[in-house]
Amino acid sequence: MQRWRDAAAGFWAAAWRQLSVAAAYWGLARLLMAGFMNAETWLTPAWFPAGLAMAVALRGGQRYGMGLAAGSLLFSLLSRQLPLADALLIAGANTVGSLLGALLVRYRCGRRLPLHSLSYVQAFIAGAALAAAVAAMGGTAALLHGQPQLLLPLGRHFIAWWLADLAGIFSLTPCLLLLRRAVTGEGHGGLGSLDGLTAWLTLLVAGLAMLGIDDSTGRYAALPYCFSLPLLWFAFRQRLRLAHGLSLGILLLALAGGVSGHGAFGHGEQALLTLSMLMLIQTTTLLVFGALAVDLRRTEARLRGVNRQLEGKVRARTRELADSEARLRLMADAAPFPLAMNRLQGGELIYANARAEELFRERLAPGRPLRVQDFYVDPTERERVSALLRVGGCVRDREVRLRAADGREFWALISCSVVRADDGWFVINGVNDISERKQLEQDLLQANQALRQNLNEIELLQQGLREQALRDPLTGLFNRRHLDDILPRILSHMLAVHRDVAVLMVDADHFKQINDRYGHPCGDAVLTALAAHLSDAFRSGDIVCRYGGEEFFILLPGASLNDAYAKARQLCHDVRVLPIVAGGHDIRVTLSVGLALCPLHGTDAGSVVAAADAALYRAKKEGRDRVCVADPMRPLVS
Repeated sequence: MQRWRDAAAGFWAAAWRQLSVAAAYWGLARLLMAGFMNAETWLTPAWFPAGLAMAVALRGGQRYGMGLAAGSLLFSLLSRQLPLADALLIAGANTVGSLLGALLVRYRCGRRLPLHSLSYVQAFIAGAALAAAVAAMGGTAALLHGQPQLLLPLGRHFIAWWLADLAGIFSLTPCLLLLRRAVTGEGHGGLGSLDGLTAWLTLLVAGLAMLGIDDSTGRYAALPYCFSLPLLWFAFRQRLRLAHGLSLGILLLALAGGVSGHGAFGHGEQALLTLSMLMLIQTTTLLVFGALAVDLRRTEARLRGVNRQLEGKVRARTRELADSEARLRLMADAAPFPLAMNRLQGGELIYANARAEELFRERLAPGRPLRVQDFYVDPTERERVSALLRVGGCVRDREVRLRAADGREFWALISCSVVRADDGWFVINGVNDISERKQLEQDLLQANQALRQNLNEIELLQQGLREQALRDPLTGLFNRRHLDDILPRILSHMLAVHRDVAVLMVDADHFKQINDRYGHPCGDAVLTALAAHLSDAFRSGDIVCRYGGEEFFILLPGASLNDAYAKARQLCHDVRVLPIVAGGHDIRVTLSVGLALCPLHGTDAGSVVAAADAALYRAKKEGRDRVCVADPMRPLVS
């Protein structure tokens, strides 16, 4: 009877857990649907139920699979009102993806929290990417409805779904995992501590930035990324629970601002895409940096332990040496360390205790005279020691390289004192083998060098990432983001010094025909060749950017209108005769160029770009392969 009661209690407990997981999943999804979900695509910048599912799968494994599937199925049927087949497909993909991702993480981390080291974080990122990919494949497959669809929209939907699930996992899962488990070395200060007050202040500033700023001009676009600094600071202090909680709060504020059209992200689909990328960048950086901080602290703790052990051994050896020297004249034979005596003149050994004979593997015999200098690896070091003894009368704790009778070389710490006897001057030598300590010092030095090398590699990677953010991946030219950043500053500076700035808006004529006739790889090769020619054709101080598609933007600081016009005419001629071989085809290209001058055609970036674009439009309208100036009435010198 008792067994039946226990079985029933276990069944109802399991059922309650499954029901709780399903309700939590459905409630969180319903909350997102109410405030942050696109009604047409059913997508959001971060799908937090995916983070909940990953956390539940990591904690309980497949035991909660039924609850996860039920929550996803209920949301798809009741809230999204999808057909049963599509709802089952999405629920199955969400559940299987979470379980597979958790299985991958557990394979590497076991039952340990996957935030403790860089290798664990890498496994967590891989598991999250797998879970999001499986869920995205299920959601994309549900769009087909059994009918063929265009590949490009499906690919875009898959990527958007995958990014949303990945952002949700990265944002929410660490917070849930850290709720009941403390990270090693994490402080115990509450929200009223200095760190807590800093977190509240950061959250307040983030709320003002995400909800209170009207940034329709994009002036504060970089402001949200500044909040990564306090997050990295908390991670460096190993306050991972506080860091991830603060990160989630900032992202929720940013999400609310992006959906409502307020804050530093502006509004529209581009704002939500930027928000999704912010979530991924911020959470990934926090995960990696937190793991590196934990690894660094552990390495520092191990090194401190080695240092304490080494210092303890050195102090112990030095203390033994000092005590032995005090008892030298009365207890030479019982001395607990190698002890020898030699003549100051000539270095002939006249005494060695058993420890010294054992260390040097040589016995002192009347018929076998030995000299101190025979046991030095470096003869000049022996001369330096002898000179110090002649001048000061003693040598304390000097590290030297010695050689035993069998040829073994080792590091030793020697202390020597000069004493006078009836038959001359003698040197009492205390010898201590420090080979083990020197090996520990060498290991410590190598560890420090490896740490510095890792830090240098991280710095190089960060520098490369900054460079990639400013370059077009196809042509290697500066991208439009970089142009939008520097153009207002250059125009403002040149206006301040009363200098002109010419801008060229360049477009490859009939480029679509090249793509249609020869294919996009040939079109990419043509753009690369044009970019290389443009880079070589202008001065080192000029700035050549890829503006978009087959359009290029060239900035000529200090150039007059006539000089810029002549340069543009020459460029059109050079490109007209430029042989371009792409994909085995000999392709000829002509250029249409629109020319504008600051301050003649405008004093700000928007007006100058608009003038150049209008001139480009006129050049195409008049037949292409020509240069048009924004002000056609201005006299030019050909």
